[in-house]
Amino acid sequence: MKLFAILPCAVAVLTSPAVADVDAALDRHVLPRIDDLAAETRALADTPCDAGQLRAAFDDAALAWSAASHLTLGPAEENGRARAILFWPDERDSTGRGLRLLMQQGADAWTPDAIARASVAARGLGALERLIHEDDAQPCALTLALSDDLAATAAAIRDGWHDGFADMMRTPGGPGNTRFLTESEAAAALFTALLAGLEYTADTRLGRPLGTFDDPRPARAEYRRSGLSLDSVQAALVSLRELAATLADAPRTLEALDRAIATTEDLDDPVFAGVADPQARFRVETLQTAVREARNIAATEIGAALGVSAGFNSADGD
Repeated sequence: MKLFAILPCAVAVLTSPAVADVDAALDRHVLPRIDDLAAETRALADTPCDAGQLRAAFDDAALAWSAASHLTLGPAEENGRARAILFWPDERDSTGRGLRLLMQQGADAWTPDAIARASVAARGLGALERLIHEDDAQPCALTLALSDDLAATAAAIRDGWHDGFADMMRTPGGPGNTRFLTESEAAAALFTALLAGLEYTADTRLGRPLGTFDDPRPARAEYRRSGLSLDSVQAALVSLRELAATLADAPRTLEALDRAIATTEDLDDPVFAGVADPQARFRVETLQTAVREARNIAATEIGAALGVSAGFNSADGD
């Protein structure tokens, strides 16, 4: 298994006994993860139209997003870019309908400008997963057009971070910087990303296929078609651990995240197909519990270190 998107979350800065090293978080976590996303999506776009090669490149790009999907602040939230990277959950098969429409419209709808104006459900990793892993990358021209569009979206996110947003986080209260007025606000934004990423992993990446005991939903797993459902959880957890390590001295949080990551390594269920079987389901529930425990410990331990109180509003239906 290889090692390496979001519920509304709000934090309130109460006191500031210690301020996170925002520069360290940016330099050691945020920018490298965003750069990796841009590089892997560009590599996918540069891959020739061979189904085997495209599957490998898709998998790398998909897991790069799993490792960066909690970074939805700033450039990723502009113009719906995060949803254009991966439209999921997809409650009503909007991706399937959008792809069918693109195919019916033909090559005139596959230009860069036309793809950029298309529904986000028909773009990004969700659409490419179907084309590459189910349809052997056919039609080839559409597959390559969507790959180019994905790379362009990831590049826009990367450029937004490097060309202004990271500097706003580094210089809170500076001239013209109305987004971050204090160091605590910048730290709180990263803390929010950490907790929201953990909650999203527990409640959505794991919770959706789990469903309920009487109504398990394995077909709802993220990246089910490419077999990356468990890999995506692991990629996210490894990345979130990396972020947690930059925010504060938080040994209990890191230990809890290590336990959750170890649980993914022991779970032989790549797409959570076993959630309908009581014994296999228990193992997935154990992983979900471990992620939630890590989130709760981080909220307390890192929150106390930063003087930040976290609160969440659950997303309806997700």
